[in-house]
Amino acid sequence: MGFTTPSYDLTDLFARIDRGDIQLPDFQRDYSWNVDRIRSLIVTVLRGYPIGCLMALDTRNEPMRFRPRPLAGAPDIGRNPGMLILDGQQRLTTLYHCLRGNGLVDTVDFRNMRIQRRFYVDVDKAVSEDIMPDEAVLSVDACGEIKSHYGPKIPGGIPDRETARTHGLVPVSALLEDEGTDMLFDFLEGADAVTRERVKRFNNTVAKPLVRYSVPIIRLDRETAQGGVGSIFSQANSAGLQMDVVDLLTAVFASEDPDFRLSDSWRDIEKALREHSVLDGIDRTAFFTAVALLTTADKGHASGHREDILRLTLADYAPAAHRTVDAFISAAEFLEKRCITDTSRIPYAAQITPLAVILSLLGDTPEVFRCGTAVDRLNRWFWSGVFGELYGSASVVVRTGRDVNQVTPWVRAALDGDSEVPEPASISDARFVESRLLSVGPESGVWKGTHALLMGRGAKDWRTGDRFDAQNLVEDEEGFHPIFPPQYCRRTGVNQMLADSVLNRSPLSRRTEMVMDGSEPARYLARVQSKSLMDDEEFDTVLASHLLDPNILRHTNSDGFFADRRTRLLTMIEEAMGKEAIHDVDETNLGGGEEGPDAFVTTVKTGVADGEGDGAADTTETGNNGTRPDESPSIEES
Repeated sequence: MGFTTPSYDLTDLFARIDRGDIQLPDFQRDYSWNVDRIRSLIVTVLRGYPIGCLMALDTRNEPMRFRPRPLAGAPDIGRNPGMLILDGQQRLTTLYHCLRGNGLVDTVDFRNMRIQRRFYVDVDKAVSEDIMPDEAVLSVDACGEIKSHYGPKIPGGIPDRETARTHGLVPVSALLEDEGTDMLFDFLEGADAVTRERVKRFNNTVAKPLVRYSVPIIRLDRETAQGGVGSIFSQANSAGLQMDVVDLLTAVFASEDPDFRLSDSWRDIEKALREHSVLDGIDRTAFFTAVALLTTADKGHASGHREDILRLTLADYAPAAHRTVDAFISAAEFLEKRCITDTSRIPYAAQITPLAVILSLLGDTPEVFRCGTAVDRLNRWFWSGVFGELYGSASVVVRTGRDVNQVTPWVRAALDGDSEVPEPASISDARFVESRLLSVGPESGVWKGTHALLMGRGAKDWRTGDRFDAQNLVEDEEGFHPIFPPQYCRRTGVNQMLADSVLNRSPLSRRTEMVMDGSEPARYLARVQSKSLMDDEEFDTVLASHLLDPNILRHTNSDGFFADRRTRLLTMIEEAMGKEAIHDVDETNLGGGEEGPDAFVTTVKTGVADGEGDGAADTTETGNNGTRPDESPSIEES
């Protein structure tokens, strides 16, 4: 068995796909990348960075040992291919969709909601820095509505290419075509010297290099045994260890002071962080991102990109490290006051980093924490991030920096009533859709946020009447349990969509949940009340603290209960976000709505990667909640 490693430019690769010369073996799994991974790959290619090798089996003039099939979206012309892609399907299919044709990609967001996206590059922003910023590439839906939170505010969106041209945007799908060149020439007409220079720079640093961009393919010889192909395929899909940014920073600091050991410093930091269980998920990268954010904020503009971390000097790090530890401890205390006490209860771990940095910066004016309006603003930002699902994406570094830059002065402005400081984009852009209450599952930030907010607003234990707090929720083994038990719902035919939804959950101690024992509410409430020693009025007050109607529950009116609870939880979320939600639930079609269960691809990870060495997993159909923690929201992407 041997192999060669030729390279192919993108136009050549796409032509080979179109004529059926490059296909997939039928054992490859389906295309499955979400919108964040797609956009990240586009940014990588437009920067001119390598995307790694693909791997293919040479099948020219050979009988087909594996049944071939075209890449997703490619024509099936009924001919045998010259190469079968073994590793790199996701990358190659992504480039094929985004850099040719109309550029519209069928994909999903981080919650697995079905979406369509098209990508544009902002010419000015692309050349605004030495390394093209992530936010230079933005996404729109099929109607042209801009979905990237950092995108320009264009009334009516980008419905056509003329609108894109007017606002200095080029469709990514046009960059390899004459149309892309024509658009750049159009930008030059009547342009001033600064604009002409930027367009010229974009052409030289982005457009021309893209035409020359090539992808190496490890091409296995035709004689490679079938068993060998299987072994190679399996090995290619086994994730290896990768060097992270902190490993690189370790080398940088060692060059400044050979006696300094970043690993020793991190060991002490980690020990301090682990005093709070809610910080157990804060790893080195999250910590050093916060260090970079604080350091750059002190210089005027917070930014936590990889490049910002690598620009840190040992002189920057030494004083910032202690300050950052204190910042995360302040964030832990903020979360614990809201009954978010460990990693399993955190809606979005990525939101802890900007929270810590914002709290640290606000600490320079401690009176802000005694100002009710300021605290309300901070809470509003936090819950907008949770219920707007803004920190669920894998790529939140842009949002993190912007929130630090925008939220900090906005909260501080509440002290003197300064109305000139604009509302942060994360608050103005956040939205909540009523049907989401029927589609979220236990791993969703909305599910966890609802759990925490119910307790934070004063939910009391049904047996003791005590309000839940960071201490007794651990002692009482509090959990987010069904109000209408699953056994009862199955026996009586309660709609499973409602039975499984967050509407049917509330904070309950383990002892209360055991007394319920699968019974209908009319029966178990009497038992719980008898053990609580509360009279009817006291007990109803405790029940009402869970945002439910005690009278409806006592009569075991499931239909009335779920409709009433949906209204109450929606009002709670609206109050937390400070804005009205989108009401879209149709009682005759509970699976419908903009973000109802029917809008999601319901999947579960089952195995190894689908022809992609970075570990993209296969998916198969599963239950109704339709959520996964690492996909980006349809309303805006990072």
